[in-house]
Amino acid sequence: MLKSSLFKPSLLRRLFVGYVVLILSLTTIVGLLISRQTTENTLQEIHHSLSIRAQFLAELSKSLRPFSKQTSLPELNQTIVDLGKKTQSRLTIINESGTVLADSQKSPLTMDNHANRPEIIAAHQQRIVPTTRFSKTLGKNMVYLALPIIIEQKVQGFVRVSLPLTIIDKKLMQLRLAIALSAFISALVALILGYYFAKRFSAPLIKITAVAEAISQGDYSKRIITHQKDEIGLLADAFNLMAQSAEQRLNEIETERNRLAIIFAGMVEGVIYVNEDLQIIHMNQAAAQMFNLSNTASIRQPLAKQIQVPEITSAVQAAIAQQGVVKTQLYHDDHTKNAEVIDIYVAALNNDSGESVGAVIVLNDISELAYLERVRRDFVANASHELKTPITVILGLAETLLDYKEMPDSMRTRFMGDIQSQGLRLSSLVTDLMSLSRLDANKNGLVCEAVDLTASVKTALTNARNICREKNIALSCQLPNEKILINGDQQEINQLIDNLISNAIKYTPALGNVNVSLQMSDEQAQIIVKDTGIGICLADQKRIFERFYRVDKARSRDLGGTGLGLSIVKNIVENHDGSIRVNSIEGHGSTFTVLLPLR
Repeated sequence: MLKSSLFKPSLLRRLFVGYVVLILSLTTIVGLLISRQTTENTLQEIHHSLSIRAQFLAELSKSLRPFSKQTSLPELNQTIVDLGKKTQSRLTIINESGTVLADSQKSPLTMDNHANRPEIIAAHQQRIVPTTRFSKTLGKNMVYLALPIIIEQKVQGFVRVSLPLTIIDKKLMQLRLAIALSAFISALVALILGYYFAKRFSAPLIKITAVAEAISQGDYSKRIITHQKDEIGLLADAFNLMAQSAEQRLNEIETERNRLAIIFAGMVEGVIYVNEDLQIIHMNQAAAQMFNLSNTASIRQPLAKQIQVPEITSAVQAAIAQQGVVKTQLYHDDHTKNAEVIDIYVAALNNDSGESVGAVIVLNDISELAYLERVRRDFVANASHELKTPITVILGLAETLLDYKEMPDSMRTRFMGDIQSQGLRLSSLVTDLMSLSRLDANKNGLVCEAVDLTASVKTALTNARNICREKNIALSCQLPNEKILINGDQQEINQLIDNLISNAIKYTPALGNVNVSLQMSDEQAQIIVKDTGIGICLADQKRIFERFYRVDKARSRDLGGTGLGLSIVKNIVENHDGSIRVNSIEGHGSTFTVLLPLR
């Protein structure tokens, strides 16, 4: 854990490395200073010790009277040898001429004259200073200190005290090792304490960093747990407060975004947002369906590449250039279905600085409205024409009757019959228009009751048999024995069946066949009316349920049709949550199938 903490680029590492460098630098500097000062002090103590020993030896020499002829030199030398062993130093007594009288380590007889020794020369000059030099007698470096022996104000000789440098170096080495060991222990303790305090200092910051990384990845639930009351603790509290505030704001933004997404998804209008580079940033499902696109795969794709409609691209470019709203319309008619009409609204978008950030495109598919408007216009035109024709005939015949007073009775009777026929046609037309109006009014207010389809079909067949006999048409049926019940309006169901059968009889020539069957399938009732009439071509099959639409207008008028029968049938079927389809071959008859849900 310590190794992983120290060797990764973290605040703890930087703090600890800096602290290590500081501690080691200070320890080295202080150790060197202490070692130097201690060395100087030790040398001074050694020199002072030599001085004291020399003074002691000088005083002792005065009592031993080494310069007297009566003094036994062997006894003096033995005394000096014993004293040197006790003081662990080399002691030497030299007379004024430089002859060695006694020495604690060498026989005076074998020693050279010491008059020219630096320490003796210095003592003779009254300069009491330590001298370091190589001893030829002992064969090693020594530190010497000599004092003159003054008796009756006259220098009688010299005493010399010396120590080998190896002893001094050994003491200094031991001292330096002690200092180094102390410095090492102090540095180690300081480093351990430094790491503890650095880790304690950096731990909250590491927590803050971890929480910040979690927040950057979208996890706003993380919090910093710290019990410190210092500036870092205050920073952690402030960071927690910031994270809580950010989480609340993000939740609000997310809620608002989801609300907008639901609104956009629920809009029937297509909405597309493009940036200033004309790349798609957002597209709702309605817009994607208009152009058979994926509202996710199209994101960040060029608008012109995804929607290859020049009108839309030109409108977006014009809106961004004008920094306003551009309105246009897309009209497409492939002659295979109803014309596609889309209103296009493009509004430029700017940020707070007034810079363009793209545009929003609203696409309103008004194809159904355009189709309904066309149907309405056709209906008004056809209704006007269909009403005007019988009225014109009636007025013309009536004016002829009024102006031609001497009209023969046979002609008058024929004219009156034509007026009655046109009146009946006008009445039938008005009745059908009223039926359509009533059906439109009852789309959301249908009064439901149990309706027996078997009985309704039997009644319609009974009413149609006389007409079939007059036209020499064979009428057959296949009906179940049991009741087939549905929920519906009895009057409307009767009208539906009557219109289907009468329509089949009307367009079936003499010697033709009309067959009506009723059956149940998949929880639905099926009413099937099949004839051997003139049939309907494929192009007309798509429009036969439109109001006033006729396959053969001249023949339909001759047969007395209003052009509203199948439109009424379709409205009744849709009011009862059913469906109707036609299967026909021109010249070979038609089959109409009505599906109604069972009760």
